[in-house]
Amino acid sequence: MVNRGFSREEYLKLSEEEKYIKLSSSESERAEELFKKTLKVDLHTHIYGSVFFEWNKEKLALVHQMGVEGCFEAVPALSENFAESMNLLGKYLTITEKEPSLIPAYTADDIRKAKKEGKHAVLFQLEPNTFGRNLDRVEIAYGHGIRMALLAFNTRNYIGDGIAERTNAGLSYLGLELVERMNKIGMLIDLSHSGIQTCLDAIEHSKEPCVFNHAGARALNPPCKRLREDGELQAIAEKKGLIGISGIPNQLSFDVDQGIEDHLKHINYCVNLVGIDHVAIGLDNVFRDQVAGHRKTAASRNFEKSGIQLKGDYLFGIEGPHEWKNIVRGLVSEGYSDEEIRKIIGENAMKIIEKVIG
Repeated sequence: MVNRGFSREEYLKLSEEEKYIKLSSSESERAEELFKKTLKVDLHTHIYGSVFFEWNKEKLALVHQMGVEGCFEAVPALSENFAESMNLLGKYLTITEKEPSLIPAYTADDIRKAKKEGKHAVLFQLEPNTFGRNLDRVEIAYGHGIRMALLAFNTRNYIGDGIAERTNAGLSYLGLELVERMNKIGMLIDLSHSGIQTCLDAIEHSKEPCVFNHAGARALNPPCKRLREDGELQAIAEKKGLIGISGIPNQLSFDVDQGIEDHLKHINYCVNLVGIDHVAIGLDNVFRDQVAGHRKTAASRNFEKSGIQLKGDYLFGIEGPHEWKNIVRGLVSEGYSDEEIRKIIGENAMKIIEKVIG
């Protein structure tokens, strides 16, 4: 399945049947049953629009269509200013608390409650972290609902290097202390945008499993620094961590035609490399034209230094999080068992959430 020459505008007019992976009648019924019955978790969401905030009834309807019970929503204060991140978190929390079909979530049981009640649990993560040099902010952020934080976002901060840096320095002493603080309070450590040595240091130093919550295998697209090398993937799996496979254009592939098959290739690669128990989903996509937004902000977000080439306009079959169901169809088409699919789309994520957060 490729873009087949459709522009994004033409793609949006296609029916669900035309967009989705083709299955036999029995396979389709199986995929539908798995999607409905399995508790699903997306480890990295932007249901509130990421850096381009947008929320209305249409977006809520897309969250319902997405059908995921556990959304780990990023709070994207790219300024890395703590007050700004807490203000944005407050905005997100207000929406979550006021909307009857959403539940602010702080533990694994909150996600289970959402599944039981037919609702969507929203947990929150800092991307990037905004702690600066004041690690007491870890406790403050936790008290306001933050349950995961990224260590370094592309560029260097007080904690360590990002993937877009000229050098490959590891964690600073402050970074080592931050890992300990996050372990102690029960906050997941995300390494998706962090430099290689920063990641390896954090994985080694952490007493709890860490995550690449929206990433993929660099072996499948070597120029893209946002993807992780085999040694990093193996290291995180050895410490019982997780790799959330992303669904963002122009990272999994630099082909002009990109689609759900690229997402599945990265799942397959990681499963073969580190085992089914260490692979999950963290799409990182939005309910709008993501590539257009990236093209507007590419310079300020260090895309070129991150090795990202904005060649494709969208991902066919997973253009937005509302097409999450196609992941399940894809896993069925790839020959995964029901047990394996349940692990990838929810159980693995729930296991690490319960262990680290509670």
